[in-house]
Amino acid sequence: MQASQGKRPFYVAYDMPGMAIGVAGNSDGKLFRVQSQGTGASAAVTTGDCPSELRVAASGRVTCFSPGDMGSMGGGHTAIPPGMPNPHALPKSQSN
Repeated sequence: MQASQGKRPFYVAYDMPGMAIGVAGNSDGKLFRVQSQGTGASAAVTTGDCPSELRVAASGRVTCFSPGDMGSMGGGHTAIPPGMPNPHALPKSQSN
């Protein structure tokens, strides 16, 4: 966040089950995003300008998507492949 505010180049990347997401900024303060779903040669990759301001999401990750918006993935996308448990959910013993 400090690098972005100070217009210093940076990148942040997150590898998650079935996808990877990255955000980068340049010295002009321009923000970019990249998303990859799948693995190997069949991976679908999308890139582009960030659609929103840089922020820290509820998950603790740095993102440039508005809350509830997964950009090119479309509305309603959960970012977790069907049948895959949520890797960020607290175990039942910790969620009470």
